[in-house]
Amino acid sequence: MSRRQPPSGAPEGTVWFGGPVDRFRIALRVYHEDLVPEEVTLLLQCQPTTAEAKGARGRFPPKGRWLFEIQSKDLGDVDIEDGLKILFERLPADLKVWEALTTKYKVDIFCGLFLQAENRGFGLSAEMSKMLADRGIEIGFDIYFDPPAKAD
Repeated sequence: MSRRQPPSGAPEGTVWFGGPVDRFRIALRVYHEDLVPEEVTLLLQCQPTTAEAKGARGRFPPKGRWLFEIQSKDLGDVDIEDGLKILFERLPADLKVWEALTTKYKVDIFCGLFLQAENRGFGLSAEMSKMLADRGIEIGFDIYFDPPAKAD
């Protein structure tokens, strides 16, 4: 992910617009009232970032959940699509696994996008859109304004 910077020698106070999303968090989320986290872990051959059955640990979550999350800070200089590719590389490619998963559970991908300035953007290729569609996975985006801390 190349960071666009103002040209060298730009006057102090120059405002630069555009560029990629500053940071992101992507999570594969699996939910169901009767979800057994160990079954999802076995099916996806991947340890979750977090998981719990309904009512686990004395709490009363309305549904069982299984999440596998990656963050841009752990991936280096990558964009949203690269992050999605990295997530899928850590999961089975077999579409029958995804069919079994999406038939039994609610499955989606959540992307939290954090912008430090206006006019940031990204796109998803037809290839990525097909990958999501082939697996029956909806993708959602939450966009947050996360301005850099001001120096005192």
